[in-house]
Amino acid sequence: MTKKKKKNTGLGRGLSALIPDFEFSESSPDFLMCPIGDIAPNRYQPRTVFSREELDRLKESIAQQGVLQPLLVRHRDDSYELIAGERRLRAAREASLTHVPVFVKDLTDEQVLEVSIIENIQREDLNVLEEAEAYYRLIHEFSYTQEKVAKKIGKNRSTIANLIRLRSLPQVIKDSLIAEKISMGHARTLLGAGSQENQIYLFEIVLEKGLSVRQTEKLVNNAKKEPKKFQKKISAVEKQFLDETCSFLSNHIQSTVKIKKNGDKGKIEINFKSKTEFQRLVDLLTNLS
Repeated sequence: MTKKKKKNTGLGRGLSALIPDFEFSESSPDFLMCPIGDIAPNRYQPRTVFSREELDRLKESIAQQGVLQPLLVRHRDDSYELIAGERRLRAAREASLTHVPVFVKDLTDEQVLEVSIIENIQREDLNVLEEAEAYYRLIHEFSYTQEKVAKKIGKNRSTIANLIRLRSLPQVIKDSLIAEKISMGHARTLLGAGSQENQIYLFEIVLEKGLSVRQTEKLVNNAKKEPKKFQKKISAVEKQFLDETCSFLSNHIQSTVKIKKNGDKGKIEINFKSKTEFQRLVDLLTNLS
């Protein structure tokens, strides 16, 4: 079978796609050995999780051979700001190096974020949520459209849209996705479950039963068709507490009170049988203070 040629996307061309005159040459006037203390972290670094094991291996290599691939930095006041090479910079600091090789390029904030995203994606260093956050920043901080992000990164627009949607998931589901307890397919399916309370409830079922993505899709569809069947059941202790609270409130205001609860949300209903009783309740509630 003949392999199809990959499209020459912005991602495939790497840094040269963003910096046309970029050259990795030690004879370049942009190259220098920079004091490591003069390099500030990249404000636009999309990666937030760094493997301790990987850093230790890199630190050992750098301690023996130095930093073989220069970092990319830009001018910032009287010092420099990192653009690309976060792991190398961290490992070099831990290896107690005083100077590291750098190339200096005066890039815009927009270009810095682009380069940071591309560098990490090429190395497959970003988890899906870090990637989603990076695309979101391009759209909301630099007015990119999803189409422009897709063209720059070399992915389909639908892929960009689906990744960005993951940002709206409850944190417990995001954490599970990062820990690879569920797949991106599971996460995308749970997005269709409606409220975050419903998403969490169905997510717990997925984990408990070890459901596949296809089974999760069926679960979410069934929950949409029969929402009452998939409401989170309250415990006996919580039911007793709600009953006692209803009784207390009913006695206190001399009217029937009902509490309906679903997850952490719900409503309190107060019944009245006449215009006079309605006005009494209004007066009572408006004078609680």
